[in-house]
Amino acid sequence: MRKKYVIYFSTLLISLALILLISAGLYLNFDVKELRATFAKRYSQVVLDDKDNILGVYLNADEQWHLQSRTPIPEKLQIAVLNYEDRNFYQHLGVDPKGILRAIRDNLFKAKRSGGSTISMQVAKLFAPKTRTLANKYQEIIHALKIERNFTKDEILAMYLNNAPYGGNIVGYETASLLYFQKYPQELTWAEACLLAVLPNSPGLMHIEKNRSQLMRKRNFLLQTLFTRGVISKFQLELSLKEPIPRRRYSFRASAPHLSRRLTSNSSEKVFKTTINTELQEKITKIVQDYAEYLQQEGIANAAVILVDNKNYAVKAYIGSQNFYDLANYGQVDGITALRSPGSVLKPFLYALAIDAGIIAPESKIADVPLFFSNFSPQNASKKYYGFIEIKKALIKSLNIPFVLLLQEYQSERFFYFLKDVLGFADNNPNRYGLSLILGTKELSVENIAKLYAGLGNFGNFQELQYLRDRPVDTQTKPLISQGAAYLTLETIRKLERPDLESIYQDKNPISWKTGTSYGRKDGWAAGVTPEWTLVVWVGNFTGESNSNLSGVVTAGKLFFNIFNILPKKNLGFEMPQGALQRIKVDTATGYKLKYDVSFQEVLYPTAAKPLKFSPYYKKVFVNSQDEEIDSRSPDFDERHAKILLNYPLEVVNYFIKQNMDISNVFISHNQQRTVKFIYPLNGLKIIVPKDFDGEKNIIIKVANLQQQNLHWYLNQQYLGKDKQTEKSFFLKAGTHHLTIVGENGESDSISFEVIKPKRIKARSK
Repeated sequence: MRKKYVIYFSTLLISLALILLISAGLYLNFDVKELRATFAKRYSQVVLDDKDNILGVYLNADEQWHLQSRTPIPEKLQIAVLNYEDRNFYQHLGVDPKGILRAIRDNLFKAKRSGGSTISMQVAKLFAPKTRTLANKYQEIIHALKIERNFTKDEILAMYLNNAPYGGNIVGYETASLLYFQKYPQELTWAEACLLAVLPNSPGLMHIEKNRSQLMRKRNFLLQTLFTRGVISKFQLELSLKEPIPRRRYSFRASAPHLSRRLTSNSSEKVFKTTINTELQEKITKIVQDYAEYLQQEGIANAAVILVDNKNYAVKAYIGSQNFYDLANYGQVDGITALRSPGSVLKPFLYALAIDAGIIAPESKIADVPLFFSNFSPQNASKKYYGFIEIKKALIKSLNIPFVLLLQEYQSERFFYFLKDVLGFADNNPNRYGLSLILGTKELSVENIAKLYAGLGNFGNFQELQYLRDRPVDTQTKPLISQGAAYLTLETIRKLERPDLESIYQDKNPISWKTGTSYGRKDGWAAGVTPEWTLVVWVGNFTGESNSNLSGVVTAGKLFFNIFNILPKKNLGFEMPQGALQRIKVDTATGYKLKYDVSFQEVLYPTAAKPLKFSPYYKKVFVNSQDEEIDSRSPDFDERHAKILLNYPLEVVNYFIKQNMDISNVFISHNQQRTVKFIYPLNGLKIIVPKDFDGEKNIIIKVANLQQQNLHWYLNQQYLGKDKQTEKSFFLKAGTHHLTIVGENGESDSISFEVIKPKRIKARSK
């Protein structure tokens, strides 16, 4: 009896002292704003897909996996935690007097020790962890009371569960749910919820890989408590008791590691809600990894792929390399942002812009013969030339000469600034690239090419690609290509030849696509669009090595169609935009705006484009009754009548003759027509002669000699002799030189040019 009174009066005195201490402590300084900010800083960075599923998670500054749940606490876990930790949580004001008195009593008079902490007090302890002393416990009580005054009960419970330790470096209930059970908390069973409820009680002593029997006893005791209190049925209890404890912890998935790293690097933000579709991301990743095994047998180590939803320019798949974990082949390099030579994938955009500028229609013909442009001597990749070809066929065949000529007329600076307007790169020097720009000398990224093709697929409306769903994005489009020109371009590249058996499905599965192979076979590209998708594929070596096995059509093209064939699609091509096109008349022979009374055809042409230019290949002459060309000096000039003749460039006719091709429809009259002309170098050209291991190189002179007559050669007014050669080699000193050729028929041509030789750099002795 005496012991009972001692306990009673001791408890009473302690309670009174506690009340006085709490009253005094309420005036202690405690910043509740700092509480929320401190917890926020501790969370791991997490990258989510378009349905808020996890793509990737990063360790926090304390090397912990620490997620903040973005959904309400599931009912099962809430019930389990309150029954285990703080049954009166929703009734007390932060401190449970009965619990504290019970703890004091047990600590004074019983072997069993208890802390008497409420969930609010545990939040205070998680905020500022301290050793277990009476002074620190008092401070926790004061902080808990202030927390209760500034936060709702639900907020306090969420703070506790989001920051509670769950063993090892796992913090937060959602982290534990994913790493222990591979499921989100809303999917937890009663047994799993009870396991998560008891783990924070002694996370240093118990986790799923040690003291498993003790952990099982605690979980089962809580399940039995829930049954006793009528929370779960006997059937639920029996099933729950049979559930095993997980034998190991799992890892977070890393479905888009290159993008995740790109978003989280140099950012303090914690949650990134991306546009990535995990299902497509993982399917395409598997295709790329499987294809990479074939590539690596061919000596090609790397690949990168991006997929864009054309409805909203949202990136749905981002594969930065063949395998992020392929360290031997630099798999952690992000091939989506790496700058590479785009080869021929820019040609469709010059094609569309030139149509809008009135320079060509798809049916317009253009020269395709070996030509020289200052120091630039492009060649077709196939080394085959067609002499004269429709520009749409030149695009389908990806011929270089016609597009260099087209860029020359459109102007390389103008095309450069179109690319800059769309892509926003910092480079401001178009002269660095000149006419070679259309062949890929300006390095661009997979992301750049995707942005261009997504704009083309949206009928010339260009916009920023979207990676994040919850960020303001510039949705203002730039209509830089008319709808009509975009449609004509998409229709042209839809006819591109496909690799292997894919050609069978060209009509059934329409895709507008283009390939590119960079100089030296260092990069292979395939980029294409449908109304739904933009897909860009790059293959090559991150180290920059060339490979003779690499090509855009085959190497990149096969991977391109392997991916496109698994995409959700409607199998519909692009529909002609209403009112975007009109029919115009062009001459049949050259495909330009009709000017003279010659045969013609009607073709589609954008209504928003500038008027198509007249053909540069016709001339109007006067002839006499014998159909001979005459001018005003002729005595028969009064009886003249007009005649329209084709007048193709001399270099084209020269090529036809050299190839033994029929020129009857190309070159009708030789009267007043030049048959002798320098092709290279051009007049006034400055030629830089490099030195290599073999010494200085000779300069090659090329001429046109349509009648294959003997030509007399003069260099700097000195006679060199005569021959019928159309190509000669000269070793020339630095300085200005003058060349003249004179044909047997008296026709001549002259040029002046300057030879520049780099100065030798003398080695200095140390």
